[in-house]
Amino acid sequence: MKKLLPTVRLSLITLWLISPSCLLAFSGDRGAWEPGLKNRPDILFFGGFESEPWTSSWGMAWGPDPLDHGTLLGGPDAFEGRSLRVKYLKDGFGPQAGFQFLTDLNKINIVPRESLYLRYYLRFEPGFDFVKGGKLPGLAGGKGNTGGHKPNGSDGWSARMMWRADGKIVQYVYHPDQPTEYGEDFVWDYGGCPRYFKPGRWYCVETYVQMNSPGKKDGIIRSWLDGDKALEVTNIRFRDIPTIKIDKLYVETFFGGGDASWSSPGEVYADFDNFVMASNYIGPEPGREPQAIARTSGATGSSAPTTGLLVFDGDHPEWSVSSWSDGIYDFKSRTENHTIGGGQSVRVELPDGKWGAVQFEGPAVNLSDYKKISLWVFPTSCNVEFRVRLESNGKQTGVEKAVTGARGWEIGRWNEVEIPLADFQAADSFNKIVLNSNSPKAVAPFYVDDLWLEK
Repeated sequence: MKKLLPTVRLSLITLWLISPSCLLAFSGDRGAWEPGLKNRPDILFFGGFESEPWTSSWGMAWGPDPLDHGTLLGGPDAFEGRSLRVKYLKDGFGPQAGFQFLTDLNKINIVPRESLYLRYYLRFEPGFDFVKGGKLPGLAGGKGNTGGHKPNGSDGWSARMMWRADGKIVQYVYHPDQPTEYGEDFVWDYGGCPRYFKPGRWYCVETYVQMNSPGKKDGIIRSWLDGDKALEVTNIRFRDIPTIKIDKLYVETFFGGGDASWSSPGEVYADFDNFVMASNYIGPEPGREPQAIARTSGATGSSAPTTGLLVFDGDHPEWSVSSWSDGIYDFKSRTENHTIGGGQSVRVELPDGKWGAVQFEGPAVNLSDYKKISLWVFPTSCNVEFRVRLESNGKQTGVEKAVTGARGWEIGRWNEVEIPLADFQAADSFNKIVLNSNSPKAVAPFYVDDLWLEK
């Protein structure tokens, strides 16, 4: 018996090394993992489109379909290494006008699970028209119900993400308690602020699904946008039987909707990269901060239009800046800055129950010389709103224009606001631009920088 002990110990070590739980950490693109994930034992899969062929590492049950709608993008336009570029057909809607495949988790050494995190990056091309909405990748189980097949508790479920009009983000969930035969929208509005996609920059999206106790409404969906929690639902019934679990990843994206009113008006594309599945929260890749929409750099180093007149940036205030009436204002705040190479902006805290304004004054400007006002706003909450008016020699000229987050502020980031000068219906000239309260109610503080008159 004593002579057998070393052999038994060796066998146990060998079995441990090749057990499925150990293999889990090597599913997907083995050589392309983000550095911050390589030493995490909770990472179950990484898909970065680096394998040859890239389809070999995804455990596909079917697809990709249509094959020629998905191409690999390299170079500086890729997120990292190679990204997947999906083509959406002009006047198209539905899966055949986009791109899709189904990953069977069993084929990538992930046994069906009670809970799972999914994270990936995506970017819509500049100028992308969201129309009425479209589908995005997400987790599923059982038959992975979609397409108007309402779950009955014993067949399956799905929890894809989706963009709606103007880029509004929702979780589109098929579950037995959905109100119609089609999936139910759960808006990404945790904290009271709806989240929106904007074309032209990369986003990190992550979602977590925890199955419910069979027959009970205690299933969970949590989602994050660029690391900020955007959704929490804690009362979902996915199933009535314990054999329905998380065992699928739908990688599919298309416009629709089931009729032509959802169609893309032109041939457009979106890019995807760095899919990760894990047993714990994943988060954005360290060092890859959310990207602002690119602007041309001017000679002063500010984010400047190609042609125009600089009215104000926090470091080079061409026009004088002052406040009017009540409120709290810091004209040289160093908390936030938009100007390339700069360090200052204006912090605005409009009063509660009163009126206030920040105003920029300079030499008279002919209205016909410029086409629009452009400024960058950094809101600290989704309730930020104000009105913009033009004045000439202390008197208002034309009408005021309201600026609100109705189409979705990106909270805690710089947002560009553009207003055509023709909308003000003003006289021939002005020498002051005023940002004043939209109503006598408090709004969260916000910052203003890089105000331009553009030609």
